[in-house]
Amino acid sequence: MVWKTYLVMYFRSGKEKASEVVKKVEMVGFKTTFGPVDFVYEWKYKPTKEQVLELGDRLSRALRGTGVVFNIDTHEGP
Repeated sequence: MVWKTYLVMYFRSGKEKASEVVKKVEMVGFKTTFGPVDFVYEWKYKPTKEQVLELGDRLSRALRGTGVVFNIDTHEGP
């Protein structure tokens, strides 16, 4: 099994275009998905709490000023 961080984002209208936000998220290392989550980050190993928090920090920095609110969920996945 592979550890994954799932990302769901909520956009505020009138802020940055969704297509620009997607580029920023992909630069952090997330891949676009279809379904109940918007993006997934696949770890090559079981991440520590600190590593997951650092990923969240990088995502937060990338999304600064976009008006996007996000939720991440990390667990072992298929």
